[in-house]
Amino acid sequence: MKKTLIAGATVVALLIAAVIALPTFVDLGRFKSVYLPRLEETLQRRVDLGEARLTLLPRPSIKVSQLKISAGLSLSAEDFFTAQELQLRLKLWPLLRGRFEIIELVVEKPVLTLQTTSAPRPSYTDLTGKKSPPAESNTMRPAPKQPGSDAVGLTIPRRLRIKDGQLRIITERRTPVRIHDIQVSIEDFSSERPFPYRATFNYPGLKTVTLTGQLDYQHEQTKLILNDNRLTVQNLTLPLEGRISNLASVPRFDLVVADEDIDARPVTQIFAVLGLAPTDTEISGPIGLRIAVTGPSNNLMTEIQGQFKNVELYGKRGIKGNLNGAILLRLKSAGGADLIKQLQGNGKLSAREGELTHVDLIKKVQRATGAIGFSEHQRREATTFRTLDTEFTLGNGVVDFQRIYLANPHLELNGGGTMTLGRQALNIGMDATLSPQASSKASRGRASRLFKNPRGQLVVPLTVTGLAENPAVDLDSGKLARRGATRSMERSLGTFFRQLFRR
Repeated sequence: MKKTLIAGATVVALLIAAVIALPTFVDLGRFKSVYLPRLEETLQRRVDLGEARLTLLPRPSIKVSQLKISAGLSLSAEDFFTAQELQLRLKLWPLLRGRFEIIELVVEKPVLTLQTTSAPRPSYTDLTGKKSPPAESNTMRPAPKQPGSDAVGLTIPRRLRIKDGQLRIITERRTPVRIHDIQVSIEDFSSERPFPYRATFNYPGLKTVTLTGQLDYQHEQTKLILNDNRLTVQNLTLPLEGRISNLASVPRFDLVVADEDIDARPVTQIFAVLGLAPTDTEISGPIGLRIAVTGPSNNLMTEIQGQFKNVELYGKRGIKGNLNGAILLRLKSAGGADLIKQLQGNGKLSAREGELTHVDLIKKVQRATGAIGFSEHQRREATTFRTLDTEFTLGNGVVDFQRIYLANPHLELNGGGTMTLGRQALNIGMDATLSPQASSKASRGRASRLFKNPRGQLVVPLTVTGLAENPAVDLDSGKLARRGATRSMERSLGTFFRQLFRR
């Protein structure tokens, strides 16, 4: 019994000694000298790291601190990727034989920086794999492959964890975007069959975004296929499908998010955060949505198609009503260009049975209609509409309205023009056709027949200019002159409209 105890104690002591001594005999310098040059040659970027140490408890692992991957091979290149710590969890018995078999890769607090610029410096293209010829005087050449280095094996881990990561997108003339709290988990990675994953992150202004599903990695084609994926954002869950190919150089995206019947409210909230929709407008009800992201990572095209199905529209400083129609928007990444100027598209929208919501405009309409003798009921009707139709195209930061038509019991407006996005500056021309009752009250019998249509309705040309928040509405003197109006006629017609739209 005593001998057995002594033998057991000896074994335990030897194991403890092995745990303490083994890290001393494992050559991590060999690990760095073999694999760092290979990594630099593959990525065409300079790779630096701080301390690399081996631990056996609580599990065998190599911990690398302060990992930095530069934007290029140049010694002066800016950081493209950094990580506070990178941990490679290893199998024990292969390690004892001098072989590094990784079962899990854990990356702590990584930061990935994507930068677009028109200046002659590392660009987004450089950051995604395009080789830029480095200067001879300040570059570090990758070390040649060492004889016998293949004796140290390295396998792709089956599990991956990314903890508390960040993605910084820096673009000229735009506020940098910081996507933070990135958490990624990949289980049972394989190049032979699909494997599950989960990713979450926080985008400024939105609730936590979640991606889940399965990925199918095809090694020979360096392609990643998304199977049964779901994108969840603002409590909205959408199917996501497609693929990311050409992973070895400049990745190419072919991804689609689509659903024929979803709630418009969270969609407009998301678009408002991204700057693609007004922040003071609410839409609720069923819509069809399709978002496609295609092209190489340095020249992405995003296409958004929306189909409105009698949704409720409420603009705090515009109108409310029931909205139908369709829009198509395209957004192409283009270096440091302004996001609004990159936006292109077209649309055809109709609002029905609505009313004005701009408080100042409502007061002006009711004051003017009261001044020409409308009853209280008629004054309220003047701030409503039966129909509001628009057809437009969008490009270079300008909305071009080919048609704007509004009709209520007392007025029809028909015209077109432009609105500059950003400042929302209007330059619109319209013909205002008054109802017979409003025509007689506005002209009081003194207006020329030149301004009346065959039905006896007064048709007055108007211009709408200035900021959409408080536009100036005036008579179109040019059109009036071409119709043969005199100064006195213009003054007579203008009394009603100047009172209506006085700023």
